[in-house]
Amino acid sequence: MQTVLDQMNTLPGIVGSMVYDAEGHVLAKAFPALFDSEALASAAGVLLYGVPGLEVAAGAISTLDLRYGESRIVVRPIKGANLLLLCTRQANLQFLNISVGMAIPKIEKLLASPSAPPKLPAPSAPTSDPKAAPSDTIEGKAKELKGFEKAFLKMDSWMRK
Repeated sequence: MQTVLDQMNTLPGIVGSMVYDAEGHVLAKAFPALFDSEALASAAGVLLYGVPGLEVAAGAISTLDLRYGESRIVVRPIKGANLLLLCTRQANLQFLNISVGMAIPKIEKLLASPSAPPKLPAPSAPTSDPKAAPSDTIEGKAKELKGFEKAFLKMDSWMRK
């Protein structure tokens, strides 16, 4: 799967890519060293818990395109997982969709194989239990989202250079 992600990263405007499963485990990643595993797992968690709300409001999602400043995050669902691409604002979405369309069957085949990649720890689900650990409460998740916002701003400023 690493080879497929590395190939995706050669497309114009792609900064990094990763695959995370329906539980929020990062299965594979190809990002510059600036992006640590914890930040990527946090991003997967934010998207994991945010996308169902969007689906309730807008219906099934085939592509999620988030834009902020000079950067863009594109998420495409895969059977049992999601493909996330961090792009520059100039990335051509039509060309990207064609390339992703060819990569998804390869990734799905790799995910279905018995030698599927090991899973990294998943983020915890939000809860309103007052006795829960601070990061498991709604307030903790709000702080985590603000942390993700800071990471996203850092990514954006890095890409502006």
